[in-house]
Amino acid sequence: MNDYLLTVNYRSVIENDLVNYTQGIESYFRNERLTLRDKINKFIEELPESYRELLSEHVGNTDDWIGKLASTRVFLTHGDRENMAVSNPYKLVQMTKKFGFMVRIFILQKLGITIDKPKILNKFKNVLTTHYY
Repeated sequence: MNDYLLTVNYRSVIENDLVNYTQGIESYFRNERLTLRDKINKFIEELPESYRELLSEHVGNTDDWIGKLASTRVFLTHGDRENMAVSNPYKLVQMTKKFGFMVRIFILQKLGITIDKPKILNKFKNVLTTHYY
């Protein structure tokens, strides 16, 4: 939760947001012996089906997207897997914003908070259309 709150309360560079989101997911599944990729996959699987479908509509192949997330985080943290990391700034922002949105949905779901689906779709649309310079 603290990693997520860092992305809400402070302005930071997008790379830090990605690292904070992934660290939050790693912490949530800390008692399970899974790779980062498997933890992200499990996180996605725990989202309601409608949100998994929404994500899939906007990222294409979810497994490839998860692989890019994991490889980019590994590159940002350890400096390796550069050839598999997302280096295009626009794509990195879009990937991180989509991931962050799903992390928000996950947290709200775990807290037992339900949100009107049209509101969620509108917010997600804003994430997709907002330009970051």
